[in-house]
Amino acid sequence: MTPHILLWTPLDDYLADRLGAEPAIRLSRMRSVADFAEALPDADGIVMLGHYYTADVAALVRQKGRRLRWIQLTTAGYDGITFHGVPDSVQVTNAGHSHGPMVAEHAIMLLAALTRRLPLFAEPQSRHVFDRNIALPLATLEDSTVAILGYGGIGRETARRAKAFGAKVIAIARSARDDEFADAIVPSSQLHQVLAEADSLIVTAALTEETKGMIDAPALKAMKPHGILVNIARGPIVDTAALIDALHSGHLAAAGLDVTDPEPPAPDHPLWSCPNLVVTPHISGLGSPAVRRRIGALVMDNLSRFLAGTPLSSRVA
Repeated sequence: MTPHILLWTPLDDYLADRLGAEPAIRLSRMRSVADFAEALPDADGIVMLGHYYTADVAALVRQKGRRLRWIQLTTAGYDGITFHGVPDSVQVTNAGHSHGPMVAEHAIMLLAALTRRLPLFAEPQSRHVFDRNIALPLATLEDSTVAILGYGGIGRETARRAKAFGAKVIAIARSARDDEFADAIVPSSQLHQVLAEADSLIVTAALTEETKGMIDAPALKAMKPHGILVNIARGPIVDTAALIDALHSGHLAAAGLDVTDPEPPAPDHPLWSCPNLVVTPHISGLGSPAVRRRIGALVMDNLSRFLAGTPLSSRVA
C-alpha cells in the first residue's frame, strides 16, 4: 500500500512541490482541522507546523491515527508534543537547526536596537526634531556580557553573532560543556549567578515543564539594574506580570519580545503600555529562502528514511 502523507503548513508550496513529485507516496494537503480529522485515519505520516499540534489535534491523533507512524514538524519548537504527547507508536521529528541563523539574527537585531536605544528616536523623528539628548546614556554590545538561556541550534547561532559584536557570551544549558562561540556554558542551576553579571539576557530555550516560568520575578530581580531582556523562544518561559513590573520600575532598561504570554496579548493587556518595549508578532522564523531550502532537504531526507525504515533525523519524540 502506498504510504499516505498529510501536509499541513501555511506557505507550504516549497514542500508540496517536492513531496508531490515523490512517486513512492500519496500526498494530501490539509487546509483545516476538519480536513485533518477526515484524512487522519488513512495517514501514515504528517508534515505539519508545530503550532498546529494543540490539545485538540493531539486527541484526534490518539482517536483516529490508526496507521500513523511519523510526524515531521516544520518548526524547531515542539512544545505541543511535549505538553500534549503522542502515541508510543508515533515518531516525531522537528526542523532541527534549520531556523537557527534567521531566528538568531532577529534576536541580535532586537538586542542591538535596544542597546543603542533606537526605539526612542522614533518620536522626535516624527516631530522632525534632531534630538541628541535622548541618546544618553547609550550603550554598546562590545565588551558587554550576554547571557543566553538555552544552547541548542538557535542559541548557538545567537552566540556566534553576539561574539561578532565583541560581547562575552555565557550560555545556560542543561549541563556545562565547551563550545567555540561561548566563553562559558553553565548548568541551569547557576542561572541567577549568571544573570547577576550579565548586561542582557536572550531566551532561546525550548518550552518544557522545567523552563516554563523560569524567568520569573526572582530571576528578573537577579539581573543587573538596567539590563535588557530578549525572548525569541516561547512566551511562557518569561513571567509576563514580573516582566511588566520590571519594566515599569526601571529595573530593566528594555525588553524585546517576538513571543508573548498570552499570545497575542489582548488590545487592553498591560504589556502594551510598558515603557521601552519592542514587540514583534512571532515572525522571527519567517522570511528566509535559505531556511525553506534547509527544511525541504530535511523533510525529504526523513521521508526517504521513513520509507526505508531507517532511523529518522532530528527526532524529538
